Amino acid sequence: MKCTLFSTMLAVMCFAACSPGVQKKVKIMASGKIAVDEATKTVTLTPGTQHNEADIVLSEKDKGVTVKSPEGENVYETPDGGTYILNLKTDTLIGNMVNFGNSGAPSSLTNEQLDQIIDSTQQLINGQNASDEKKTYFLLPKTIKKLTSNTNAQLINPYNNIPGSVSVDKDGKTPEIYKFNTAKQKRETLNELIIRMGRNTN
Repeated sequence: MKCTLFSTMLAVMCFAACSPGVQKKVKIMASGKIAVDEATKTVTLTPGTQHNEADIVLSEKDKGVTVKSPEGENVYETPDGGTYILNLKTDTLIGNMVNFGNSGAPSSLTNEQLDQIIDSTQQLINGQNASDEKKTYFLLPKTIKKLTSNTNAQLINPYNNIPGSVSVDKDGKTPEIYKFNTAKQKRETLNELIIRMGRNTN
Protein backbone atom coordinates (compact mmCIF):
# COMPACT_ATOMS: atom_id res chain seq x y z
CA MET A 1 0.00 0.00 0.00
CA LYS A 2 2.81 2.37 0.92
CA CYS A 3 4.61 1.49 -2.29
CA THR A 4 1.50 2.22 -4.36
CA LEU A 5 0.94 5.56 -2.62
CA PHE A 6 4.57 6.52 -3.12
CA SER A 7 4.40 5.60 -6.82
CA THR A 8 1.25 7.69 -7.28
CA MET A 9 2.80 10.73 -5.58
CA LEU A 10 5.97 10.34 -7.67
CA ALA A 11 3.92 10.22 -10.87
CA VAL A 12 2.03 13.39 -9.92
CA MET A 13 5.29 15.20 -9.13
CA CYS A 14 6.81 14.15 -12.46
CA PHE A 15 3.73 15.29 -14.36
CA ALA A 16 3.85 18.68 -12.65
CA ALA A 17 7.55 19.03 -13.42
CA CYS A 18 7.09 18.10 -17.09
CA SER A 19 3.91 20.09 -17.66
CA PRO A 20 4.45 23.09 -19.97
CA GLY A 21 2.29 25.25 -17.69
CA VAL A 22 0.66 28.43 -18.91
CA GLN A 23 1.63 29.31 -22.44
CA LYS A 24 1.56 32.79 -23.95
CA LYS A 25 1.97 33.62 -27.62
CA VAL A 26 2.68 37.13 -28.88
CA LYS A 27 2.28 38.16 -32.52
CA ILE A 28 4.38 41.26 -33.25
CA MET A 29 3.43 43.51 -36.17
CA ALA A 30 5.99 46.23 -36.80
CA SER A 31 7.05 49.03 -39.13
CA GLY A 32 10.74 48.38 -39.70
CA LYS A 33 13.14 45.55 -39.00
CA ILE A 34 12.76 43.37 -35.91
CA ALA A 35 15.32 41.01 -34.42
CA VAL A 36 14.10 38.54 -31.80
CA ASP A 37 16.20 37.05 -29.00
CA GLU A 38 14.16 34.03 -27.92
CA ALA A 39 16.31 33.38 -24.85
CA THR A 40 15.62 36.75 -23.26
CA LYS A 41 12.25 37.44 -24.99
CA THR A 42 13.73 40.68 -26.30
CA VAL A 43 12.90 42.40 -29.58
CA THR A 44 15.21 44.96 -31.17
CA LEU A 45 13.28 47.31 -33.44
CA THR A 46 14.91 49.32 -36.21
CA PRO A 47 12.19 51.76 -37.32
CA GLY A 48 11.28 51.86 -41.00
CA THR A 49 8.37 51.71 -43.42
CA GLN A 50 8.34 48.02 -44.36
CA HIS A 51 5.91 45.71 -42.56
CA ASN A 52 7.51 42.88 -40.59
CA GLU A 53 6.18 40.46 -38.01
CA ALA A 54 7.33 37.76 -35.66
CA ASP A 55 5.93 35.31 -33.11
CA ILE A 56 7.26 34.86 -29.59
CA VAL A 57 6.25 32.05 -27.24
CA LEU A 58 6.50 32.80 -23.51
CA SER A 59 6.26 30.56 -20.50
CA GLU A 60 4.36 31.24 -17.30
CA LYS A 61 7.47 32.67 -15.64
CA ASP A 62 8.11 35.18 -18.45
CA LYS A 63 6.82 38.62 -17.48
CA GLY A 64 6.43 39.84 -21.04
CA VAL A 65 8.26 41.04 -24.13
CA THR A 66 11.04 43.61 -23.93
CA VAL A 67 11.36 45.96 -26.90
CA LYS A 68 14.53 47.93 -27.54
CA SER A 69 14.45 50.79 -30.04
CA PRO A 70 16.18 54.16 -30.59
CA GLU A 71 13.54 55.63 -28.27
CA GLY A 72 14.55 53.41 -25.36
CA GLU A 73 13.45 50.15 -23.76
CA ASN A 74 9.90 49.07 -22.88
CA VAL A 75 8.42 45.92 -21.38
CA TYR A 76 5.01 44.82 -22.66
CA GLU A 77 3.51 42.56 -20.02
CA THR A 78 1.63 39.31 -20.65
CA PRO A 79 0.01 38.54 -17.29
CA ASP A 80 -1.78 35.31 -18.23
CA GLY A 81 -2.03 32.61 -20.88
CA GLY A 82 -3.38 33.17 -24.37
CA THR A 83 -2.67 34.92 -27.66
CA TYR A 84 -1.58 38.57 -27.73
CA ILE A 85 -0.90 41.12 -30.45
CA LEU A 86 1.85 43.73 -30.01
CA ASN A 87 1.56 46.77 -32.28
CA LEU A 88 4.96 48.20 -33.16
CA LYS A 89 3.67 49.84 -36.32
CA THR A 90 3.46 53.60 -36.77
CA ASP A 91 -0.32 53.39 -37.31
CA THR A 92 -3.22 52.14 -35.22
CA LEU A 93 -4.27 48.55 -35.92
CA ILE A 94 -7.99 47.89 -36.26
CA GLY A 95 -9.22 44.32 -36.18
CA ASN A 96 -11.89 41.79 -35.43
CA MET A 97 -12.50 38.09 -35.15
CA VAL A 98 -13.53 36.62 -38.50
CA ASN A 99 -17.00 35.08 -38.49
CA PHE A 100 -17.23 31.98 -40.67
CA GLY A 101 -20.65 31.13 -39.31
CA ASN A 102 -22.61 32.43 -42.30
CA SER A 103 -22.67 31.86 -46.04
CA GLY A 104 -20.81 35.06 -46.80
CA ALA A 105 -21.73 38.65 -47.60
CA PRO A 106 -25.17 39.27 -49.12
CA SER A 107 -25.29 40.03 -52.84
CA SER A 108 -27.05 43.32 -52.14
CA LEU A 109 -27.45 45.67 -49.21
CA THR A 110 -30.44 47.67 -48.10
CA ASN A 111 -29.96 51.33 -47.27
CA GLU A 112 -30.39 50.48 -43.60
CA GLN A 113 -27.73 47.75 -43.73
CA LEU A 114 -25.34 50.07 -45.57
CA ASP A 115 -25.89 52.82 -43.01
CA GLN A 116 -25.12 50.35 -40.21
CA ILE A 117 -21.90 49.21 -41.89
CA ILE A 118 -20.73 52.78 -42.50
CA ASP A 119 -21.64 53.90 -38.99
CA SER A 120 -20.02 50.95 -37.20
CA THR A 121 -16.85 51.22 -39.31
CA GLN A 122 -16.55 54.96 -38.66
CA GLN A 123 -16.98 54.34 -34.93
CA LEU A 124 -14.35 51.60 -34.93
CA ILE A 125 -11.88 53.84 -36.79
CA ASN A 126 -12.40 56.35 -33.97
CA GLY A 127 -12.01 53.65 -31.33
CA GLN A 128 -15.58 54.09 -30.11
CA ASN A 129 -17.03 50.60 -30.35
CA ALA A 130 -14.02 48.36 -29.83
CA SER A 131 -14.66 45.76 -27.14
CA ASP A 132 -13.60 42.29 -26.02
CA GLU A 133 -17.25 41.24 -26.00
CA LYS A 134 -17.71 42.15 -29.68
CA LYS A 135 -14.23 40.86 -30.54
CA THR A 136 -13.40 44.20 -32.18
CA TYR A 137 -10.09 45.92 -31.51
CA PHE A 138 -8.52 49.38 -31.73
CA LEU A 139 -4.83 49.04 -30.96
CA LEU A 140 -2.70 52.18 -30.77
CA PRO A 141 1.02 52.03 -31.65
CA LYS A 142 3.26 50.69 -28.88
CA THR A 143 0.47 48.79 -27.13
CA ILE A 144 -0.21 45.11 -26.51
CA LYS A 145 -3.58 43.38 -26.30
CA LYS A 146 -4.71 39.90 -25.31
CA LEU A 147 -7.20 38.64 -27.89
CA THR A 148 -8.09 35.19 -26.61
CA SER A 149 -7.11 32.38 -24.24
CA ASN A 150 -6.74 30.13 -27.29
CA THR A 151 -3.05 29.85 -28.15
CA ASN A 152 -3.93 28.25 -31.50
CA ALA A 153 -5.66 31.41 -32.74
CA GLN A 154 -4.44 32.76 -36.08
CA LEU A 155 -3.76 36.45 -36.78
CA ILE A 156 -3.83 37.86 -40.32
CA ASN A 157 -1.75 40.98 -40.97
CA PRO A 158 -2.90 44.10 -42.88
CA TYR A 159 -1.40 42.88 -46.16
CA ASN A 160 -2.81 39.34 -46.34
CA ASN A 161 -6.38 38.38 -47.19
CA ILE A 162 -8.84 36.37 -45.16
CA PRO A 163 -8.97 32.77 -46.49
CA GLY A 164 -12.00 32.01 -48.63
CA SER A 165 -12.62 28.78 -46.77
CA VAL A 166 -11.29 27.00 -43.70
CA SER A 167 -11.27 23.46 -42.35
CA VAL A 168 -12.51 22.45 -38.93
CA ASP A 169 -10.06 21.00 -36.43
CA LYS A 170 -10.07 17.47 -34.99
CA ASP A 171 -12.81 18.50 -32.56
CA GLY A 172 -15.02 19.83 -35.33
CA LYS A 173 -14.45 23.46 -34.37
CA THR A 174 -13.91 26.35 -36.77
CA PRO A 175 -10.44 27.89 -36.33
CA GLU A 176 -10.28 31.17 -34.41
CA ILE A 177 -8.98 33.79 -36.84
CA TYR A 178 -8.44 37.53 -36.35
CA LYS A 179 -7.94 40.01 -39.20
CA PHE A 180 -6.13 43.33 -38.68
CA ASN A 181 -5.80 46.40 -40.90
CA THR A 182 -4.13 49.74 -40.35
CA ALA A 183 -6.39 52.70 -39.63
CA LYS A 184 -5.31 54.20 -42.96
CA GLN A 185 -6.43 51.09 -44.84
CA LYS A 186 -9.75 51.04 -42.99
CA ARG A 187 -10.45 54.69 -43.87
CA GLU A 188 -9.61 54.10 -47.53
CA THR A 189 -11.87 51.03 -47.68
CA LEU A 190 -14.72 52.93 -46.06
CA ASN A 191 -14.35 55.87 -48.46
CA GLU A 192 -14.34 53.48 -51.44
CA LEU A 193 -17.53 51.86 -50.16
CA ILE A 194 -19.24 55.23 -49.73
CA ILE A 195 -18.24 56.38 -53.22
CA ARG A 196 -19.22 53.07 -54.83
CA MET A 197 -22.64 53.22 -53.19
CA GLY A 198 -23.06 56.86 -54.19
CA ARG A 199 -23.50 57.98 -50.61
CA ASN A 200 -22.96 61.51 -49.30
CA THR A 201 -19.86 61.71 -47.06
CA ASN A 202 -21.00 64.97 -45.45
